[in-house]
Amino acid sequence: MRKFSELGLKKEIVNVLFSLNFKEALEVQEKIIPLAMKGKTIVFTSRTGSGKTLAYLLGFINRINNKFGIQMLVLVPTRELCTQVGKEMTKVCQPLGIKVGMLHGGREIAGDSITTSRRNQIIVGTPGRLIQHINAKRIKVGDVKYLVYDESDQMFDHGFFDECVYVKKRVSVNAQIIFSSATINEKVEQFIETELTDYELLKIGELIPKNIIQETVLCTIPEKKDVLLLFLQKNKFKRIMIFCNRKDKTADITKFLSEHNYRARELNSNITQDERFNTLNLFKEGKIHILITSDVAARGIHIENVDAVINYDVPTNSEFYIHRIGRTGRRDKNGYCLTMICPEDEDRFRIIEYNFGLNVKQKEFKC
Repeated sequence: MRKFSELGLKKEIVNVLFSLNFKEALEVQEKIIPLAMKGKTIVFTSRTGSGKTLAYLLGFINRINNKFGIQMLVLVPTRELCTQVGKEMTKVCQPLGIKVGMLHGGREIAGDSITTSRRNQIIVGTPGRLIQHINAKRIKVGDVKYLVYDESDQMFDHGFFDECVYVKKRVSVNAQIIFSSATINEKVEQFIETELTDYELLKIGELIPKNIIQETVLCTIPEKKDVLLLFLQKNKFKRIMIFCNRKDKTADITKFLSEHNYRARELNSNITQDERFNTLNLFKEGKIHILITSDVAARGIHIENVDAVINYDVPTNSEFYIHRIGRTGRRDKNGYCLTMICPEDEDRFRIIEYNFGLNVKQKEFKC
């Protein structure tokens, strides 16, 4: 790994990174920062938690001037990711006098006036809310020179393809673009082919690191809860994420585990914004041990030290498996993933194995 001081960053930026205990660049940062500083348009894939945010921020920050207004836009698919990315960037930017604003849905638009009324150099936002402010002329993006699409595959899965195209048309025609994603799906390929020219494509690191143990267990739908309970009793993981395909199922499993004295909470798109942030914070702080969630939290949310991921349902989309499993095994720590497979799910899981070259070990459970 190279030191940040060797990547051509300004001395004051390196000093800020050093004060935050960022001394050596991770692989994605080492590869993206020099290319971005050369003015390249970049499309790259890298697993969740690999350091993507710092990579694209540092790639552009050398040329951001705190005397001017908005120069960089970062589009993200969810409000949680907007807050996470904004806070992560602020840690680096604030000591440099660079202001970062955050604009996302899930709250009254009038509350955004605190952000839109001040001079920000960087705005992180969800596509729908950003466009509302652009069209209402509350923010001016015509001079934006740096445009980032973060977790772009999830953004397009959420139906933001047209909004992403629209934002690109509203910023400077010469804007430099970084397109960050964990996987490249058909919609991502379509955007790249139609909207980008002369770009660098990089696939960085392994999608599923070898430090994550993967296992499956075969069971019927009526057996699922008993299998889950037996697994939790036999394995003393401290921080677990359980993924379901339907958000209504998260409440059912949460109630079941709470009745068996497990500190568990649900997270899905039906609960309020404040409840979602509160639940995430409790989980991060270790005050609850099990988070039961739909795929709303599968990508982008930064939660360290997740010991295990349980796929209560086989994902409906192959890419979701990658994003779910990416919650564990971060920063080279050991991780674990168990997928519960019912007879009707077997073909779908075999497709996942085929797509990503996996051969997942089957675990035996007797209820």
